[in-house]
Amino acid sequence: MKKTVGLIYNAGRKENSRLVKKVAKYLSEKNITVRICKTGIKTPEWHKLKGKIHLAIILGGDGTLLATSRVLAARGIPIFGINTGHLGFLTEGKEADAIELVEKILSGKGKIDERSMLCSYIIGKRKNEGPFYALNDVVITRGTSRKMVNMTLNVNKKTVADYIADGLIICTPTGSTAYALSAGGAVMEPAIEGIEIVPICAHTLTSRPHIVSDKKEIIITFNRPHKGTTILLDGQESFQIKDDTKVLVTRSKYKAKLIRLEGKENDFYWRIRHKFHWGFTAK
Repeated sequence: MKKTVGLIYNAGRKENSRLVKKVAKYLSEKNITVRICKTGIKTPEWHKLKGKIHLAIILGGDGTLLATSRVLAARGIPIFGINTGHLGFLTEGKEADAIELVEKILSGKGKIDERSMLCSYIIGKRKNEGPFYALNDVVITRGTSRKMVNMTLNVNKKTVADYIADGLIICTPTGSTAYALSAGGAVMEPAIEGIEIVPICAHTLTSRPHIVSDKKEIIITFNRPHKGTTILLDGQESFQIKDDTKVLVTRSKYKAKLIRLEGKENDFYWRIRHKFHWGFTAK
């Protein structure tokens, strides 16, 4: 059966426009159907990925991979990211090795690393908004408001904590090395079945990050009017949270299927040590 590959690239970087042609030509020579999807523009071309796709290859950074995962996870399509960005924590390799990396994936040298995702809703008295999916995190932020957000965290309908803060980060183990880490959260191994909750600049010394089972239901309610407050998905998509609504967050029934090549560079602890310099002794 002839394979179809989705080729997603960040058009905001000029170098990617040349690279995508090179990779597409290589795939076509392998008798593989290629569907090219441009992102990094005002209206990403996700419609180009309709129909049967066996594999998605990303030319971009971690942000491009996050966006792609929100679109393709529900379809169970494996994703392989080639880093043409900066940090490259979720993507791998570099653009100079793109053809070599693609060749390895096509020859079956990669393995699928399933990553848990979050599913969230904005629940109102008359209607709900969602579902919204995220691979890294769902963040409640004060947005355009100058005031802190006064909210209550409930886990499985039990009140856990009250916060007056700039916001609240709810993240997966994958997202624990992103915004949550910057806000003082713990690093979680990707295989941990948990959800981390991290307050952002809370106005009390007793507000601390904590981790709950990903089988739990998390509900955020608001204790005061909060005009301007938003829900932010993976730092990329935002939606207004109106008064008289609440936010529900659970583990998604979908998982992101990230393809990893073998090698020490893809070991989780190797990555956080060499990408974030975690645990290195100062010299």
